[in-house]
Amino acid sequence: MNIFKIKPSFSERPWGGQKLKSLGYDIPTDKKIGEAWIISAHENGMGFAIDGQWTGKSIKEIFKSNRNLFGNIKGNFPLLVKILTPEDNLSVQVHPDDEQAKKHNDLGKPESWYILDCPKDSKLIYGHNAKSKEELTQMIHDGSWKDLLVEVTVNKGDFLYVPPGKIHAVTPDIVVYELQRSSDITYRVYDYDRKVNGVGRELHIEDTILATTVPDSKIDVLKNKTKLIHSNEYFSLYLYEASKETKPFTLIEKAGWLQITAIDGKGQINGIDYEFGDCSIACDLDSTSSLDISGDLKVLISWIQL
Repeated sequence: MNIFKIKPSFSERPWGGQKLKSLGYDIPTDKKIGEAWIISAHENGMGFAIDGQWTGKSIKEIFKSNRNLFGNIKGNFPLLVKILTPEDNLSVQVHPDDEQAKKHNDLGKPESWYILDCPKDSKLIYGHNAKSKEELTQMIHDGSWKDLLVEVTVNKGDFLYVPPGKIHAVTPDIVVYELQRSSDITYRVYDYDRKVNGVGRELHIEDTILATTVPDSKIDVLKNKTKLIHSNEYFSLYLYEASKETKPFTLIEKAGWLQITAIDGKGQINGIDYEFGDCSIACDLDSTSSLDISGDLKVLISWIQL
């Protein structure tokens, strides 16, 4: 098994700020940074190896040159992991599925949220109340946001799956670990009439109406789930708490590689120091591969089930 740590990329956003600095990230102090793309091979936020044999090389380059170490999957590196730290409301948005994304020459965008921190009983937008496309269209054009949008209560440790077609938005002061397909297509339907340099951001009303699932998909918020939190055709997510486990983490599904993010505490993974925000990729796996995680460390481990 080959493990290498990653240098993240940071994205300025109108709803961002300096929260990532307080979490230990070295971000520009003169910009409103909203996202850390911590494991990414996407051109809009590339990650680079900072140790091991590939030091200085991008995840994209490592993946394309060593597919045999990543399960020999085809196409581009398929996953993207972010940490979001909004200090204002994100736009209300929806993502397309694979069929709708073809016009962008890209993949559809299923994603998921694990709540790293938030004020108690925080609310975010997760769904809508329209019963038909006609009703959805009318409510959007009327600006009936309070009637259209569904809010759900979340607390630290909750998990939400956001499939394509699900209207959603993160709200201020909720720190989110986001695991998603490596796609950057977002249809923005409402931006709270916000101005950036005096100009409102582009909205994508027609695309939103086309992409939104109606009636809304009903998906429960998962509360304080541990170990295997979620698994589907796009990605799997596991929470490993070193203080509660008696054995190393071993593969529970066939995977070409593992993506590791420390989300709390300090400790070691296979003898290497980790603390909040540290992230890495473990590739060249076989049936005996394992992660020896020690200390009071909590880590989220993600992968694609082959």
